[in-house]
Formats: sequence, structure tokens, C-alpha cells
Amino acid sequence: MSIEVKPVSPALGAEIIGINPCEPLDESSIKTIRNAWLDYGVVFIRGYDMTDGEHAAFCARFGEIQAERTAPESESDEQPGMLFVSNFKENAILPGGEMWFHSDQCYFDLPVSATSLYAIELPSVGGHTLFCDCYKPYEDLPDEIKVRLDGRMAMNVYDYQSNNRFMKSTERTKGAPSAVHPVVRTHPETGRKSLFINRLMTDYILDMDTAESTELLEFLFDHIEQDKYIYDHAWQPGDLSVWDNRCTLHARTDFDLKERRLLRRYALEGDRPV
Repeated sequence: MSIEVKPVSPALGAEIIGINPCEPLDESSIKTIRNAWLDYGVVFIRGYDMTDGEHAAFCARFGEIQAERTAPESESDEQPGMLFVSNFKENAILPGGEMWFHSDQCYFDLPVSATSLYAIELPSVGGHTLFCDCYKPYEDLPDEIKVRLDGRMAMNVYDYQSNNRFMKSTERTKGAPSAVHPVVRTHPETGRKSLFINRLMTDYILDMDTAESTELLEFLFDHIEQDKYIYDHAWQPGDLSVWDNRCTLHARTDFDLKERRLLRRYALEGDRPV
């Protein structure tokens, strides 16, 4: 069967058809998946029953699975690096509720390069993942805004107890993981520039007046989150995804917590944004 890369939206994302991710993959297949991932920001392979080990083996073909995590109680002795995203499974992370757009672990010096989710159980309504391209929003900015952003750095902070960002409260940020990164980063593989800020975790722009920083960030968040840059993914059991945290954001829609939601997660080590 020939391999087909099928875009899922005008904004970003592609489904890869004709590859069984549970089987060992040859170098040609790996190259096809990786090229699609770099071109489309997020790729999906759908309809396969995938074990923990098969999921880990698939991810390991694209980078080093992250061993050091933010939720060590969710560790698996059988598959190091495995986490569950669930509202019912013991020791899972991110149990429920809407989540604003964000890039995984941008509050660390070395954010993950990629995240992979595999859908196991899903609610009847909601719990979608929204994916957002960050290349095109940067490219579409007026030149005067690009000049204002050139060389700027921003503080990224995450409060695990909240789905909202800190809004520049020094007291609240004490002890929370935080990292300074460029507002605009250059992708280490594609060489393209993208915005590297997000509504959930980017708190303020360094060396800028607070009012100016807030106004500029709010403009950029609204600009990034336009529908034309977003793909809304309604999960089905057996969906496997891998997205590029270096040039995309993702968010979650709300769902009824009386219904079960379970996805398995692996993340790949990344490098320092520049």
C-alpha cells in the first residue's frame, strides 16, 4: 500500500495513510512521517490498536523520549517516559477542563521538541485538541510589529493549579517553574521563524514597560488564535498524533467530567530556543 499524506485543514496538520505505526518502520517510512511532521506541524495516524511499548518504540524513532518529567508519580517502570492524560486514571495529569493555548514545557530552559498522544477512551462530546500554527501568524504580522519583537525575550511561567497565566504577579510566581525564551524563535530544522509565546504561560516581555508588554501580548495572543490558523481535532479511539512544540500551540476544549477520557502521552527531548 502506498503512503498518502493528506492535509486535515488549511491551517496545519496532516493524516498519514498507509503506515502501520505498530510495526517496525523502514527508513523511507520514517522519513515520510518526519517530513510531513515538519511540513504540517502535527501528524495523525488513525485506527490502530497500539500498546504502550509500540507507542514508545514509534516515538523513539524521532528523538529521545523525555525521562525527567513534571509528574513523576505517573511514571511507568515498564515504559519510562509514559504519562496518561485522564480524568479517572490514578496519577494521570491534566484531568479535565478547558485549557488555553500553550506549548509544552516552555517554562523550562529546554522545552520538549515534540509531544505524542494516543487516544484510548473519549467522552461523547468535547475534549477536543485545538492545534494552532505559529509560523503563519508571525509571517502575517505588520513589519512594524516584527521590528518591535526583534530580539525580545519573554518570561514563561506555569502554575499547575490553574488553567490561567500568572498575569505578572511576582508573589504567585515564586517557586513555580519558569524560563525566559525568545518571543520569536527560529526552528532548528526548517529555519523558519515563528512566534513562541502563548496565552497560558507567557507572562510578560522583558525590558518593556508593563502596560506596553500587556497590550502587545494581548494583541499577539488574539492574532495567533484566529480561526484561520487553527485546526480542531475531534479525537477517536485509536488516533495517534505527534506535534511539533517548536512551531505550534495546542489547547483543549471542555468536556463532561462524568464521562471518561484517557490518552497516553510521550514527549521528546528538545533544545534551547533561539
